[in-house]
Formats: sequence, C-alpha cells, structure tokens
Amino acid sequence: MYEPLVTICIPNYNYGRYLRTCLESILKQTYANLEVHFSDNASTDDSYEIAQEYRKKFREKGIYFKVLENKRTVTSDKNSKLAAQDAEGEYICTLASDDAIKPTFVERCVAVLEHNPDVGTVITHREEMDDDGGIYQIPPFYNADCIVDSESQAAVHMMAGIAIPGQRVVRKSVLNQVKPYLREFQVAGDWYDNFLYALAGKVAYITEPLCQYRVHRGNETNESELKLLGSMEHYQLLNAFCDLAESFGLKKPQARYAEAVQKLGAMCLRYALKMYKNGRGDVAYRYLLLAPVYDPELLKEEPYKLLLEMKALCGAALEQAIFAFEDQFVMERNNSYDPPDGYVRIGTDGKPMKG
Repeated sequence: MYEPLVTICIPNYNYGRYLRTCLESILKQTYANLEVHFSDNASTDDSYEIAQEYRKKFREKGIYFKVLENKRTVTSDKNSKLAAQDAEGEYICTLASDDAIKPTFVERCVAVLEHNPDVGTVITHREEMDDDGGIYQIPPFYNADCIVDSESQAAVHMMAGIAIPGQRVVRKSVLNQVKPYLREFQVAGDWYDNFLYALAGKVAYITEPLCQYRVHRGNETNESELKLLGSMEHYQLLNAFCDLAESFGLKKPQARYAEAVQKLGAMCLRYALKMYKNGRGDVAYRYLLLAPVYDPELLKEEPYKLLLEMKALCGAALEQAIFAFEDQFVMERNNSYDPPDGYVRIGTDGKPMKG
C-alpha cells in the first residue's frame, strides 16, 4: 500500500533533557515512510550529541535522519525554517524537541489528508506534559472530529490560535502556496501560521490527544509576558489577519476583528492578575493601563476598577483580593466548542461520514 513520505522537522535549543523522549516517540510511530530533520540552534548542552546517538536507531528503522548544527544561535522561527530545508515529504510536521507524539499521530493525520484532497492541514488534540513527564488532560478545542472550510476556520483563528506546531500536519503544497505571505513574530508566529494555512485549504480536527505538549510550569512568568510582548504582538497579528483575509477575499475573519480586539482587553486583565500573584505589581499596572486601549468599556466595569485598586495593596490584603478574583479570570480554556456551521464529520479512518 502506497504511503506518502512525511517529513518531521525538529528545531532544538538546549532541550537535551527532553530530546530522547521526543525522538523515541517518532521511532514508535505506526507509520513507516518518514524522514526526520533535526536542527540544533547552537545548544550549549548535550543536544547535538544525543541527536548523533540516534542516527543508528533511525537508520535501523529505515528512517532518514538529518542532523544540522547552527554555527550561531538564530531566532526560533529561523531555526524551524532551517529544519524544514530540503524536506522531501508530501506532508510536513514541525515537532518541538521538548514535545512528543503518540504512536498513531502520523498515521491518523495522513489518513485524513489522503481521503480528503481539499484538506490542507490536520490538527489533533493534545495532552499537556510537565517537566517530569506527568500528563494533564485538557478539553479538545472542537467536540467532534471534523473538517472545517477555510473561511470559517480563519474566522475561528481570529479568536484563538488552537494549535502548537506539534499538533498539526500540513501539505507541502500548502506551505509552497503561502510562502509569499510568511512573516516572523517573536511570540505569536505559530498562531499566524495556523491562520495562513487555513487560507490555503480546509482544516481537519481530531479530538483524540495525539500530541504531548511540554508545559514548563516552573516558569511562572516568562520574558514576553513581563514585556507585554504577547498582548501587543497579538494586536499586530489581528491586523495582519484582516489584511490577509482581504487578499484572499474572505469576509468572515474581517467581521470578527472588533470582537477579537475587545478580547485582548480581557486578556490584559488576566495577565494583570497573574502579575499580581507573582509579585510584579508594576507589570500588572502596565497591563491595566493597556487593557482599555483594546476595550474602552472596561473603564466603566467594576472588576477593572478593583484590579486597579489592588496596586495599593500588599501582604495578606493583596492575597485575599487575588483569591477573590481567580474564578473571574481563568487563564485556561475549560470547555470544547461546536465546529462552525457546515462542518463535515470524519471517522477514525479519516473518511468523511455520511449524514
């Protein structure tokens, strides 16, 4: 039976402690026709040596394993592109070196793509995995295995990124089609790519968690959050989405622009609370000043006023105020959504279901 070649690209930087888990998950795939491109971003740990160690293991499985080592550290987006250079697969997956995939990940995604030529991207649900390998379940984004048309999925991406790279397999023809529109972002590059791929073909979603996403819970605040980069870059992202939607003649994404910008105001409030929790009242205050730029109506709302007043609190009083607000500003999604109107259900074999 013909199996199209699938290229798995692995960009890496100092994740040697997780790398074996990632590579072993590829070796355990039930799908045979694979090639793997590993690009090390001038790591200072043992990542490159571990990759070299796996050359023999992949060769024994009949899998081509390309190992690159950058002379100097480049941006993560650039390193991902280096990993994808010369990829010969009909389908491409980019897997972070601290993540992993379940044994049937490639097989299930390829089945959908083979049975549905108009699908450009397949996204699977994911589990979250901590530093010690502990697994945490989260709700899938959609509540059904489905195929969504390009315009409707692009409209969904106006509101949510949905997937990290390790959750998706993309047709190489889609990647070639969107090349003229590629851009680099510091924080939101994955979200931009998801939107871009949706413009070039229908998107399929599998509710089974076939990807394991590493969440480094020890890092309570990261550099991008402290600098407000995520919020400000997401605003740039929404404007880029509207420009792209206009170029492709799609109205639904543009119609959600105002709603999406307003959502950024609520996001700023969530980050403000997170900063208060982590002892960064100065950063919390900046988020609170930024929030009404996205949603001026927040200035009239009681939760915003109370969060602003928390700047003057400290000690037990601050802790009590934070506790009172936690239920109102949940950082993580806790429910699944119905797919957009007009979606098509798919079975576990990847074929569209009748009726």
